[in-house]
Amino acid sequence: MSRMMDADKFLSWLSEVEGEIRREKMKDCQPDRYDDGLMAATGTVREYVEKMCKIDEAEGKADQSWIPCSERLPEDESYILVSFENSTMPDIARYEENDEGGTFYPGDDEKSYSSYGFFVNAWMPLPELYRREDEQDHETD
Repeated sequence: MSRMMDADKFLSWLSEVEGEIRREKMKDCQPDRYDDGLMAATGTVREYVEKMCKIDEAEGKADQSWIPCSERLPEDESYILVSFENSTMPDIARYEENDEGGTFYPGDDEKSYSSYGFFVNAWMPLPELYRREDEQDHETD
């Protein structure tokens, strides 16, 4: 069974390791290339983890932003969340393309939103499905 460690917990653990290295270094009072190498390595790992957290955070925010249809359309045959220019409630939709262009449909409905008088002005990807942690652990086994 594989377990993923939270980035904050990992950085906290890394700080503990660095503290132990500093304490050992102070006991010896001698320059030690091994300790210096460990400190350099933990510093590099810390920088990498912090950069990856920033990237993950930025991607998470990007996934939660409305994308105007005038800017970009979703992939063909995808399910997405849509916003309307003439309604205040978003909806789960299906987007399909054909020779004439693309059309938004309510869920698995065969009639388009425009046939109901609703006009899609923006969309965003659906969030990932909720899974309990124990379900996620079984998937990675």
